Parts: sequence; structure tokens; C-alpha cells
Amino acid sequence: MALAWLALAGFRSYQELQWAPSPGVNLVIGGNGVGKTNLLEAVGMLFTGASFRGAPDRALVASGRDMAAVRGATDQAAPHTIEMVVHRTERRRLLLNGSRPGRLSDLAEAGRVLVFIPEHLELVKGGPGRRRDWLDETAGLLWPLSRADQAEYQKTLRHRNAFLKTGDRDDRVTLEVWDHRLALSGARVMAARARAFHEVANAVAGAVSAIAGMGERISIDYRSDWGGALDTTVPPAEWERCMQKALEACRNRDFLVGSTTVGLHRDEPILTLNQHDARLYASQGEQRTLALAFRLGVFGAVEDVAGSRPILVLDDVFSELDRDRAEALVEWLPATQTFISAVEEEKTPISGDVWRVTPGCVR
Repeated sequence: MALAWLALAGFRSYQELQWAPSPGVNLVIGGNGVGKTNLLEAVGMLFTGASFRGAPDRALVASGRDMAAVRGATDQAAPHTIEMVVHRTERRRLLLNGSRPGRLSDLAEAGRVLVFIPEHLELVKGGPGRRRDWLDETAGLLWPLSRADQAEYQKTLRHRNAFLKTGDRDDRVTLEVWDHRLALSGARVMAARARAFHEVANAVAGAVSAIAGMGERISIDYRSDWGGALDTTVPPAEWERCMQKALEACRNRDFLVGSTTVGLHRDEPILTLNQHDARLYASQGEQRTLALAFRLGVFGAVEDVAGSRPILVLDDVFSELDRDRAEALVEWLPATQTFISAVEEEKTPISGDVWRVTPGCVR
């Protein structure tokens, strides 16, 4: 599967653009600030419905425009067409093959995209939220419906926190409703996290060995105050019971601080090498390469589950790697449609179709 064409109107730095990328490697070359990342962001949005920068819809609309449109189609025998129109103030419109999808995760029918951006280098040494995000994003790539559980957990968490700030301490009925809903969705997300790591562990280990040149045994030390663990043998009902019990035990403290102090959003996954914390055991260069290998190593597992190879989107990936690791990455990269942004073609150790980006234009 590959993206056959992309059309942009009023999107970020692009007033109008029609682009037909290569089904192989696409090198997106240009100076800083000319719109390379904007272009890759649009590719990612077609298959996920969201900006990999976490930008709200209003930030996607070009200056002087009221709305932005991102359209594209795949190159399969039965092509999928995707259209997304976002506004500064109105709700977005999303069409998959001419119809509104029931869920955002339905976009995975058209294809899946695996993204690496410089911020992902913080996976190893950054805060625990980086690693929670990796587990959840991996689960979403493997089983797109799990994104609905993740969204439900976050939505319920916001409601519970709002009640803790403004609600009546004696209104136990309302709090029990939020506790039940949070534990129910949290158990499903926890089950997906455990399954996801189980599915990709071997593939990630292979990528770590190939890209980072590290043969250490990798794992995740999953630290949780409520009893969660990356154990696929634990039934979701047991996780639901554990989280419900922990939420009840923390109610007084939660009311005191005005937020939920226990749950999935507080868990601390730590990447380990030979049972040592990678933040302490690996050098800075190894940490960066390890983060890259973890992000990209899920490729094979996603291909097995989806039945087709995902698109790779690599934003400025070579700028943080030394020559040996950059060459190792090129050697490892699978044969699939790939988008790589860089400032200088001469310093990019991979060949492909070269696209020169200037403000608002791709040639």
C-alpha cells in the first residue's frame, strides 16, 4: 500500500498543492522553516486523523484562510480516498471513500503510517508519559479500535478530575459512576498495552540489534501503584477490579489535591537493557538510537496484523545519528513507501526520489 497522491488547500504553509509521491523512498529536501514537516504532517493525518505534532485543528489552517483541506488516495487495486476539512472555529469534516467513518480509527482501513519525529528521541530518557504514549500508539497501530478505549479513558479522567475540583464530597454516587467508567476503560487499555508489548518485543529487539548494534535483552519494567503489569495472562476483569479498589482507596487524597492520583496515567514504564534502567545504562547516543529502534521496530508486527506494510514517515531522522548508526538504519529500513525529510541531500545516506521544498511549493 502506498499514497498515490496528496492535495492540500490552505494547510499550514501550503495554499494549494497537488503532489504525486513515489511508491518508494521520497526524500523531502529543503531549508529550515520551508514546510517539510508540514508536508509529512499532512501525510500522517490522512491515515490517523490527527497531527503528529498534537496541533489543534485551528493551527492547521493557513494564514488568511478560514479552513484547510487535506485529500489523498491510496494506490491499491480498490483505492481508498480520504478527505479531511478543518476549520478555525467549526467542527471538522472527515470522509473515507465518500462517507463519514463511524470512528476515527476506521481510517486504518485505508492504510497505516509509522511516524518518527525528533521529539520521539525522548522515549528513553524523557518522562514516563513518553513511554506510555509509545505503548498506546503501538496498540493503536496494531488494533485501531483500542484508540477508542484510550480516548474514553482520557475523557472519563477529565470528568472525574472536574468533579474532584468542584463536586460534593458527600456525593459518592456520582464519584462511583466515574470510578466504574475509569476502571472499565482503563482495564481495556491496560490489556492492550500488555498485548502490544508482547506482540512487538521480538521485532523491537531485532531492530535494536540491527540499528543500535546492541545485543542486550530488552524489556519494560512497568511500575504501577494500582497493580498493572505487562502480563498478557491477566484478564481485563482483574485489572478492572484492581483499579476500582485503588480509586476507592485514594478518594480522600484525590479530593484534597483535586485530581486523580492513581491509574494508567500515573504508571511509569521504564525501558531496561539486561534488567538495567536504560536511562542510566546507555550512553546518550545509545539512548537516541534505542528510541529510534523502539519506534520503528514495530513495523513487522504491524505488517503481520494489518496484512500490508505501513508507510514510514521519518522527519529529520538522520540529523541526530552518527554516520555508522545512520548507515545501519538505512540497511534496516524495509521496502515500503517512505518519506524522509532533511536539510541537505548530500548528507542523507539513502537514495530515492528527491523533492525540493520551498515555501508553499514541492518540486
